[in-house]
Amino acid sequence: MSDLNHGDGTDMPDGADMSTATNAGEGVVAEVFADATQMMGSSGEVMIDVEAVDKFFGDFQALKNINMKVGKQEVVVVIGPSGSGKSTLIRCINRLEAHDRGRITVDGVELSDDIRNIQEIRRETGMVFQSFNLFPHLTVLENVTLAPRQVRRTPKAKAEAAAMELLERVKIPEQARKFPGQLSGGQQQRVAIARSLAMNPKVILFDEPTSALDPEMIKEVLDTMQELASSGMTMICVTHEMGFAREVADRVVFMSDGQIVEVGTPEHFFENPREERTKAFLAQIL
Repeated sequence: MSDLNHGDGTDMPDGADMSTATNAGEGVVAEVFADATQMMGSSGEVMIDVEAVDKFFGDFQALKNINMKVGKQEVVVVIGPSGSGKSTLIRCINRLEAHDRGRITVDGVELSDDIRNIQEIRRETGMVFQSFNLFPHLTVLENVTLAPRQVRRTPKAKAEAAAMELLERVKIPEQARKFPGQLSGGQQQRVAIARSLAMNPKVILFDEPTSALDPEMIKEVLDTMQELASSGMTMICVTHEMGFAREVADRVVFMSDGQIVEVGTPEHFFENPREERTKAFLAQIL
């Protein structure tokens, strides 16, 4: 990224956004030197478009004027301290949370209160949670085939054949007839990924998918996610796994206090971060 001088000696990444946002309840205006609307490593087609999005929980403003584009086949990793708005952002993208102001568009469909739009976006947007969210009374195979059979009306035999291919892909086909409680945490998360893939989504959102796992199980999940990224899946991943961000991300977005603070390539983030908040965060976790 080329440098621009802000006029006070601060170097800024090319295309930086000099918009301002006010911290709710404090009246303090914070400058945001980041542009998350410039896509990298993608086909050039916009898959997700977030425009001037605000989100409140009562009097607390969780998202402040968020602007971000994600291109088709792009991998965006979102990092930041707890409470920075990372999970709220991706939960707004598939309407698990309703944003209060601004626009969110996924593959040309704008999120609104129209249940048909919400359902259309959810059909095309997979979500992987940190807590797996598998149905404990269903087998692995039944968990993976449930949505295709119920939502897309896929015949049972066809859904099961596709599910077995996906379980092969995430390297746990031998677990198909077991129940989630019989699996390790890493295996359960890979089932959750297979379940998301079963709907043939255009986008997968990951909300800290390894945070609930024991250290020895993290690598198997990250390997699965890396394979997905290399296959061309459009992904937004909220994570604290900096090795994954360094190796797989096309872009890294750093959030703090409900704002996008800094955006860049992994090389930019890990070798030459500009913002003091970014530097302080990385110093704590690297």
